[in-house]
Amino acid sequence: MREKLFWYEDQQKINEFGRLNTRLLEIRDDKSHIKDILDKLDDATTELMTGEGDSVMLMLGDSFMECEEEFATDYCERQQEKRQSKLDDLVDEEKTILLRQGVLKKELYARFGSSIQLEA
Repeated sequence: MREKLFWYEDQQKINEFGRLNTRLLEIRDDKSHIKDILDKLDDATTELMTGEGDSVMLMLGDSFMECEEEFATDYCERQQEKRQSKLDDLVDEEKTILLRQGVLKKELYARFGSSIQLEA
């Protein structure tokens, strides 16, 4: 009976490690996507700063909207702040996952040695 309990706990740890690994891949993909958006927003903000104060076309979704340069600059800056906040949250979550995976690796490798493969 006791052996079944250990097997169940070990299986739960292996499953948790797998779920964390899947989430880690999602986080890294999301981080890459957000960084691309941040780069584009930074380029747009820089381009707006070099403008002459005229009206500009701002793309929202699939549509363009004519607006003042100041509004477009504020919009881009708000979007950058929003995306940077999301990126910071993802970085924090990634650190938490890596710490938990480190604990699980230590426990599982201590129990199974080289007979278990936990690396991606």
